[in-house]
Amino acid sequence: MGKTLFIVRHAAAKPTEAGEKDIDRKLAGDGMQQSSRLGAYIYKKNTDISAIVCSSAIRAIQTAELISDQINFDILKIQIHSELYEASVRIIFKEVCEFNNDWNEVIVVGHNPVVSYFVEYLTGHHFDGMEAGSLVKIYCGVDDWALVSNENSSFEYYVSPDDVTIEN
Repeated sequence: MGKTLFIVRHAAAKPTEAGEKDIDRKLAGDGMQQSSRLGAYIYKKNTDISAIVCSSAIRAIQTAELISDQINFDILKIQIHSELYEASVRIIFKEVCEFNNDWNEVIVVGHNPVVSYFVEYLTGHHFDGMEAGSLVKIYCGVDDWALVSNENSSFEYYVSPDDVTIEN
């Protein structure tokens, strides 16, 4: 059967305000729209999302919540992993390898540039990086998350915010 990862870069965020910590930045209005449209896109692809895992940054949590609303995923089941904020490729990889094996399709919401580097590492697919509010689908040809590697993972597609319209 295999496992599927949906790597999402959080949607467009407001600039940091004076005295505000980066982790506390919220989504901008267009970021909220990007997240909702991305969720609707995922829903229309007939996915069966088992889990949503996101960084502890407010903008990542908001992105995950707006996506979950569109795919009818229980918002209370979103898992917030503080390790994903300011993570390295190694940390994201470790997190993925520790996922519950009952999960088959997982959305991971994180930050650039590391999410782009992670996609490149895992799939070997090089691209110019993930835009805010974009998604990459990765298929992993194993039934155990602990066995995921760059030898059994393949790049399926990239979706930018411009690719996802109200009609898609």
